[in-house]
Amino acid sequence: MRIENNRINIVLCLLFICLFIISTASVKAIGYNANDSTISSLKSKVNYPEFLARHDLIWTKSPKNWYDGPFLGNGMLGSMLYQLDDHTFRISIGRADAEDHKTIGTPFISQSRLPNGYFILKTVGKITGFKGRLDLYNAETRVTISTDRGTISLRGLVHSIDMIIFYEFTTSANEEAMLKFVPLKAIAPARLQADLAVAKLGDKAPSSRKRWASSPYKYNPDPKLDIIEGYHVSKQSLVAGGEIGTAWKIKNDIKGKKQLFISIEHSFPKLTATSDAIRHLKKIQNESEESFIQRHRTWWHNYYPKSFVSIDDTRMESFYWIQVYKFASGARKGRAFMDTMGPWIVENTAWANGWFDLNTQLSYWFLSTANRLDIAESLFSKMDEKLQTFVDNMPESYGDTCAGMSAISPQTFISKFPKGKLGFTGELLWTCHDYWLMLERTMDVDRITKKFFPLLKKSVNTYLHFMIEGKDGKVHLPPTRSPEYVGSGEDCNFNLALFRWGLNTLVHINNKYKLNDSSFSTWKDVLSRLVEYPVNENGYMVAKDIPFAMSHRHYSHLLMIYPLCEVNIDQPENIELIKKSVDHWINYPGDGNSGYSWSGAAAMYALQGDGEKAGKYLDIFMNMQKLYPNNPGEIHTTTMYTETKRVQPVTETPFSLCDAMQQMILQSWGGTIRIFPAVPKSWKNIVFDGLLAAGGFEISASRKDGITEFVRIKSKAGEPCILKTDLIFDRVVGVKRSALKLLSNGRIKIDLKKGEEVILYAKGVNIAVVKPVSSNPKSWNSFGLKLDY
Repeated sequence: MRIENNRINIVLCLLFICLFIISTASVKAIGYNANDSTISSLKSKVNYPEFLARHDLIWTKSPKNWYDGPFLGNGMLGSMLYQLDDHTFRISIGRADAEDHKTIGTPFISQSRLPNGYFILKTVGKITGFKGRLDLYNAETRVTISTDRGTISLRGLVHSIDMIIFYEFTTSANEEAMLKFVPLKAIAPARLQADLAVAKLGDKAPSSRKRWASSPYKYNPDPKLDIIEGYHVSKQSLVAGGEIGTAWKIKNDIKGKKQLFISIEHSFPKLTATSDAIRHLKKIQNESEESFIQRHRTWWHNYYPKSFVSIDDTRMESFYWIQVYKFASGARKGRAFMDTMGPWIVENTAWANGWFDLNTQLSYWFLSTANRLDIAESLFSKMDEKLQTFVDNMPESYGDTCAGMSAISPQTFISKFPKGKLGFTGELLWTCHDYWLMLERTMDVDRITKKFFPLLKKSVNTYLHFMIEGKDGKVHLPPTRSPEYVGSGEDCNFNLALFRWGLNTLVHINNKYKLNDSSFSTWKDVLSRLVEYPVNENGYMVAKDIPFAMSHRHYSHLLMIYPLCEVNIDQPENIELIKKSVDHWINYPGDGNSGYSWSGAAAMYALQGDGEKAGKYLDIFMNMQKLYPNNPGEIHTTTMYTETKRVQPVTETPFSLCDAMQQMILQSWGGTIRIFPAVPKSWKNIVFDGLLAAGGFEISASRKDGITEFVRIKSKAGEPCILKTDLIFDRVVGVKRSALKLLSNGRIKIDLKKGEEVILYAKGVNIAVVKPVSSNPKSWNSFGLKLDY
């Protein structure tokens, strides 16, 4: 009996040893060192002046079009520079909210952005050369114009704080900088194009232009030039009320420099714009140049370090950082939201508005992950303020419980929802999703429940108002349109996806924050009976009776895949459907794809975890004008983007590339943070810092020679943290052993309290350092306009 007991004790001892080894192995499998419990903060070694200098735009030949020249802005005012003839440069100036306010006529014409004028810079001699640089870090351009009589050195900026456009000119030899303001009539650009087309072509003019030219339209009077209190002004009165006022002053100092100070204001319904513009100039008239410039620079120097991204592909890295600069130049909190052209060129476009059937939504996607929240607020703070306007946009039959807008909107958001045939209906709900992307990353409970929730509820109520109870017991949608695709159809996937996302989000917010909303049971019931997405042998259709059967740039019928992620690869039953649908759309024969088609495809392949295909479509995007010379869209060498033969500006496409790129290095949907989820093999070295993930997490990570070195996660809200990473980590710093748990699906759950952070290290990595990846100087400064282009 004693021998038997000894045997049992030996077996138990061996079993205990085995369990201890297994337990230790499992801990090591998730890379935990139990002795590490103190935080070792991430260290940044980014020299922003040096890093951004390698992405500055460089000119060695003179720009001859707006899309080839240096561009400046402060989120409201904007300026550009390009050559008109052998003796003349144009200095374009604009203000993003200088809009008309007519209530009669075609809305996108009656409420259009309006041109106000520009300056010409005349040289004495014939222009023979041009060298320039757009300094991203300091947000200013420096140019030398050579002529056969000497040179003009030019420095320009749009002040980050004050509503001032500033240019300084220094001449040499026998050259002189002669400046003159050229006023432009405040005519809606689309109306002007229509008038010109009808005058030139008569009945042969395009039907759209004939329709625009025949719609009711009152022309604004000519601007009036004057001098008030020593300031030159151009006063543009508007027949609908209000005015646009441009004021400027030219100073000549004792050192031979000439300085041009410009301010533009818009007022409605009051007639104060001109006096307001003068007031801005008076405010800085006694300030030293050094102080004026330093205040401008300080804003930008504080802006850039909010987050950091560096990758092996230096050209794409440059493109990304130029968009970071461009967006802050075009939109900011308390100023304008980004429309199709930002605060820049107006008269060259028929799209002089905000467009919400895709353009604006695409523009804003990357900002929240990029931690550029002050810039994102240019749209979302306005949405907070304009809830009643969205309600007032609805036909009376909808009552005051619904909210919406049309596809086209001015900065005021006065944009009537369609009557009769529904047409596009998802504009506001789609924009709500952009807003939600930010709120998922800030986890601002007060704002989610008191600002966003009421807006989302009224937006979803619009769908509840026009949905149809089918004989099959399912909830259907009447005929609506998928943006720009021909024809209306029942159960349009564009609207079904938004409707389903909106309902799910209302339910989520109601449950999470215990709001006990009276409509909760309705949302749950509609969700349970909402018809499935129409599908055929090629994947998702456009609508019930409309297959995707033409090459088309919009992927609105695939919103459930991207950006909503309502259908995703965590659902095994949908993996093949996702692949088939995306492949069918992007590869459909024809030339319908455009710039954002390629960035959209890159993002959708990234969401499938396919880094090679994602990288392939980003490369197509970057080279599209070479690969597709007849394509209606073109990325210019300044990263400005245009479409149609009239070369019209549309800003959203370059910004959409940034989101696709971010999807390749960081994703956060379905409750999981994914680090480097879709990286092509060519991107062996990647560093990012300060990017935001859903749940209120700030993420940093580094990948060297194809191996992830560290991941750092900081919780700003104390939400559940689930991580998916290829990092084989040897050490964890910042949390206790009990905070980590390996889940059955290979993901890691980390218990992080609000304010806590954790760093996971690969073996042999002892410190988390953020610094730019190495790159060949020959690949720097690849944008601008150079002689070898």
